[in-house]
Amino acid sequence: MRRIFVTLSLGLFSFASLTACGSGAKDADKSDKSATKKQDPEPAAKQPEDPKPAPPEQVHFDIEKDKSGILARTASTLETSDRVSADNPVRSHLAELSHHSETGPSNEGLCTHIVELRSTEEPETCATTIEHERVLLGPEVFAQMSECIMAAKTLDELAACEAAEKEAEHKLHANKHGDGLSEEVCTQMFDHFEKLAMDDAGDQAEVVKEILEEVRADVLVACVDQGTQKEIDCALKAKTMEELGGCESSLI
Repeated sequence: MRRIFVTLSLGLFSFASLTACGSGAKDADKSDKSATKKQDPEPAAKQPEDPKPAPPEQVHFDIEKDKSGILARTASTLETSDRVSADNPVRSHLAELSHHSETGPSNEGLCTHIVELRSTEEPETCATTIEHERVLLGPEVFAQMSECIMAAKTLDELAACEAAEKEAEHKLHANKHGDGLSEEVCTQMFDHFEKLAMDDAGDQAEVVKEILEEVRADVLVACVDQGTQKEIDCALKAKTMEELGGCESSLI
């Protein structure tokens, strides 16, 4: 009996020891897992995306500044072309008539900046487009376009200038300040202007004709919209480009 009791006691002691060891092992395993979880590195914070550049502000040109008739419009697009040399007499005879448009960038100068921004633009095509826009906008409004182009640093900013130009064209066409001249009268004036300019240009006569013929259709549209009979009368009386250039003073 005594031997049985001792054996039973030893058995209980061994079971208790095993239980205690098992429990300790489980606790240790939990501690190891807990420690492992704590040691896992935290995921890197998501970097903020670069903010998109704000779109350029809309541009609008003040068409109320347009005070030019058809003579100033025609003269300005011819005078601001680098294809006509600066020392050609026709340039000086156009200065007053064009409201001194030569003080701003030339057509080609503007296109140099445009091509830098838009490499797909052809310089010659660009210059022709600028010639058309000068006629349709007139010196005062086109001066705003010129300033806008030269200030543009991105394609979006350049596009804003071009959108403003189209808007101004439509507004000027809708708000005509001319005498409602006929296309026949305007054609007569244009042909006379072209002849006098070619006579004055000497060996650059064909260059002058080429430039004017490029904008003939625009001149006729602008003449019907913005030309006055007083301009026509003065232009048709002129026998030289110098006399024609003096028409501006009689129109004030």
